[in-house]
Parts: sequence; structure tokens; C-alpha cells
Amino acid sequence: MQIRTLASGNINNPIYTKLSLGATVSGYSSDEALGAGDLVVIDASTCFPSDVSVVFASLDAGAALLLLDPTDGHKQAVAKHIGFRSKGASIGYYVVKQQVATGVSRYRIVEAGDSKGRVASVSQAVLGDANGVKETFPPQIAFQDVEQVQPLTDADVELFLAAIDTVVEPDTASSPPSELVWQQWVYSSPHSYTASGSVNSDTGMGPPPSKSISLLLTYTFQGALNNAPQSGAFQYLGLLETGIFQNNGMSNTDDDNYGWIIAALSPTYEAPTSLFWYASSPSNTNDVTQVTTGSSVNIGFNNNGVSGGYTYSSSTTENITDWYIKQQTASSWLYAQNTPFDGSTTSASVASGCVNWYSGHINTSDFPIISTSSLQFAVDTVWKTNAVLSTEVDITISNFMQTDYMMVKEFLGLGTNFVLWTSQSTQSDSFAIDMSVIA
Repeated sequence: MQIRTLASGNINNPIYTKLSLGATVSGYSSDEALGAGDLVVIDASTCFPSDVSVVFASLDAGAALLLLDPTDGHKQAVAKHIGFRSKGASIGYYVVKQQVATGVSRYRIVEAGDSKGRVASVSQAVLGDANGVKETFPPQIAFQDVEQVQPLTDADVELFLAAIDTVVEPDTASSPPSELVWQQWVYSSPHSYTASGSVNSDTGMGPPPSKSISLLLTYTFQGALNNAPQSGAFQYLGLLETGIFQNNGMSNTDDDNYGWIIAALSPTYEAPTSLFWYASSPSNTNDVTQVTTGSSVNIGFNNNGVSGGYTYSSSTTENITDWYIKQQTASSWLYAQNTPFDGSTTSASVASGCVNWYSGHINTSDFPIISTSSLQFAVDTVWKTNAVLSTEVDITISNFMQTDYMMVKEFLGLGTNFVLWTSQSTQSDSFAIDMSVIA
């Protein structure tokens, strides 16, 4: 692999420091022919957005582009060429074009940066005896709707470098015909937040240990022009979100302390009124061990004297043993623990169903493996337009995450106290898609 840099001065970036270690690096010249397997690095902190266009020929030839410390303006410059961008500044922004079939390509984008999200922490205690709950105390809010920033770590940098080093082969088995105006963008980015609790509950128990919770996401956007004469011209735009929600190992776990468990996840798409809902999945499920997410769209095309039809379909199946899915709106879902209590609750009296009030212990064996480790999930929506758009459309995805920590303690002569700490975070990703590339 050839690494070529475009910079006005020394590059000071944690991703570049690791990437360039032991590598042969030289300056970029637009006269040099670069292709698949090569990498062009632009130091956006010392280069203008207008400088980005000099690498487009190499990008079209299959070379990858890595923007270091890009502003939103640098991303807009790339978007003018590829039709897609995530919004906001970041620390690393990787783009590579991949050939799917003759005349058909896709862009793969990987991003790394600080994780930012709104977080909340609340605790609630209950007092019980051998017969169950006797008294429920009011919730105690430690903090609510506070912005939390998780700086990029060395582990995040390694994860980013591993992702861009991984060759993800496009699925060519059912690739669309070259006459179809079609585009695909596959975007990946990690998110994380710190789950924590208040100092003490009403019953004097606490605090729980802090824990880093992560959410690794991939968004697959696909757009196509339907211009068959019998149907009129309009566009489809689909979004498939897949990911893994994980607690990275439980802390201080025994029969008296349990957590942090992952309890609930709620992805939500927000799209402009120019996009009309066409289909989405998964639909509501309960008491099942697997769920299949996917879509199927029939597209008619008439291009370069060739008319025809293409059926796009995709699906992914995930295990959700002892969890359930509720489709809340056309483009909003709730994944939640189903047993031993509803993971979407913040009520300690509901969660206390996991307590053995005779022994004064938490029934740790009742919790699903998903809750104690990780959830793999997928949600999908397809929109259509009423006319052919040639402007940018903005789509925002928010992911609400909830994790729980539980603590139980017997007080001689006073019964058994149980406390539920609930930590929540909502993190969002915003994108702009240039519909003119599928017009």
C-alpha cells in the first residue's frame, strides 16, 4: 500500500501517528497514478476544503481517502463528488469507492471521533421482606439531559484502523444492472458513554461502579431512480441500521450486586416531509428467539435505450432470546429485555421481580445472555419521493440506550433493601444525501 499525504506542515493526529508507524509515507502529487490498495491522507487542519478535489481522480480509481480532523466544510467538499456526508467535525473520516458490478459502485465510509450524547442517571429504592415489596421510595435524579463527551481513546483508534484495514467485499450476486441509476453508501462509526449512578440511594446503598457502554453502528443507505414510463419518475431511498450494543463486561457482579446490564435500545429515524414512508421492519415481536429485518423493492428503469425491472431485497436475522421488539412508529423501534422484567422500565418495584426476598439475593441466573453481554440488532426503512428530487435531504438517526445496575442488602430486623440505578444516553448521527446522484 502506498500512503501519500497532502499537508502544509507537520501532521498531529492520533490516527495518523499509529497509521504511519513503520510505514513508508511521501507527499501526494495529483500527477501520480494511485488505485486500489493505496491511501491518500489529507490533513484538514492545514488544508482548505477546496484542496480536497485534487484527490478525486485517485478516489475514482479505487484509492482510499482519509481526512484527518475534517470540518463539516471538508466533508461537504467530498460530498459534492460522492453525494453523501455525515454532518459535523471529526478526527478521522475514511472514504473508499468499491466496484459492485460493471457501471455500479458503492462508497464505504468509516468515521472516528469523540462520542457526544445526552445522558441521565436516576436511582430508585424499595424496601421489602420475605413477602415482597413493602415500600417504594421516590426516584432520585442524579443528573438528567446532560451532554457527556467521551474523548477518542487509543482503543477507538485501533478499532478505526482495524475497520479501514478490513476488506468488505460488495455483494455482487444480486447487484443491480448498470442501466439502473443506483447508489449505495455504507457508513460505520462507534459510539460510547459512561454509565454511572448517584452517590447513595435513599437506603444508604451505593454508589455503583462506572462503566463504559459501547454501540458499534453501520448505516447502509441505498438510493435508486424509478423512471419506468408506466409508473412515472420518482426515487427510492432506503436505510438499514445494524449494530451491536454491549456492556464490555459486567462490573462487581455477584448475588448482591448486578450490572451494568444492557436493558433497552431504541433507534429512531427522522426524515424530511419530501420522503414518504414506503416500508419498514422489523414489526412487533414477543416470545420469539429470532427476528428477521429486511426489505424488498421493485424498481422499474428506462435508461440508455434499455428498459427493465430490478427487485432489490435484503434481510438479516438476529437472535433476541428473552428480549422483545416493539415498532413504535413507522421508523422507530424499541428493543428491550423481556425477562425477568421489562428492560424499558425505570421502576424499582417492577425490577424487584428479579429479587429472591427469602434469601435477600438477586436471581442472577434469570437474566438473558443478551442483557449481560451484547445485543446485535437491525432496523430498516424505505422511503419514496413523489417526484425526482435533485437537492440534499437530511436524515437523523437517534439511538436511545438504557443500562441498569442493581444492588440488594439485608438489614437485620429491617428487611431487605433493593436499589435500581438506571443510566440512559441518547446519541445521534446526521447525514446529508444528495438526491441528484440518483436523478
